[in-house]
Amino acid sequence: MKLKTILAVAVVALSSAACSEDEKQPAVADIAGSYEGYTLAGCAYFQNTCTAGETVVVTENTDGTARVTFTSDSWGEFTIPGAQMSENGGTCTLTGSGQTKMGMGGNVSSYDCTYTAVIHSREKAQMQFKVAGVMGGLTLDFTTGEAPADLLLAGTYKGYTDADCTYFQDRYTDDESLKVTANGDGTLAVLFESAAWGTFKVDKATVRKNGDNYTFTGEGTVSMGMGDNVKDYAFTMTGESNAAKDEYYIAFNAPAVMGGLTVTLLPGKAPATAE
Repeated sequence: MKLKTILAVAVVALSSAACSEDEKQPAVADIAGSYEGYTLAGCAYFQNTCTAGETVVVTENTDGTARVTFTSDSWGEFTIPGAQMSENGGTCTLTGSGQTKMGMGGNVSSYDCTYTAVIHSREKAQMQFKVAGVMGGLTLDFTTGEAPADLLLAGTYKGYTDADCTYFQDRYTDDESLKVTANGDGTLAVLFESAAWGTFKVDKATVRKNGDNYTFTGEGTVSMGMGDNVKDYAFTMTGESNAAKDEYYIAFNAPAVMGGLTVTLLPGKAPATAE
């Protein structure tokens, strides 16, 4: 009986040790690494400004806390020196505070910021940086993965137009702009108001990824004419842009106008024409 008792105690002890290993609490080392994704920025003056290709780095400090660094070409440098980690049901949470350096050109200032993160895995994480002292309160929401195309392409596109039809070619107009808004269902609303060519409006443009770029298509009507003689004409729209929205074209084609009019918005200034 005594031998059986000893064996039973030994089994219980081994089982307890195994359970202790299985229930070992995760450490910062388990979530350390680079997180790739995109940010949505919001403040008193704008919402959901999307930036792709962002990276947040988490490293382990010797005291078991996490050092979080985030360097963004759009938003500056964020450093959280000692974020605290907790875990619940396999999900890790980080909270902390630190500093961010933000500004333009040589005019860079430091601001206090707070940081929170919910990390399920390296591929599934959400993080938030809040800077109360910038633009009435700036919030950056970082999410791992690819940026939604509609949010990424939303914004104002400024440049020049190149107009072509049966009667003329390469008629340029500088200082044109076009506004793209995300509808919330994956489509885009496009509004192009031109003093030279009228108002083009697309209620729902579709978006597709094309390699590193994005293409979008849609249709609508444009009001064109002179004086009281203004008519509506059907048009189609095609466009393509990179993620930074600094290389793009957006073309509007109205077949019933001047034998087929195409007005294309392009970045920058119009090329010089011969006198």
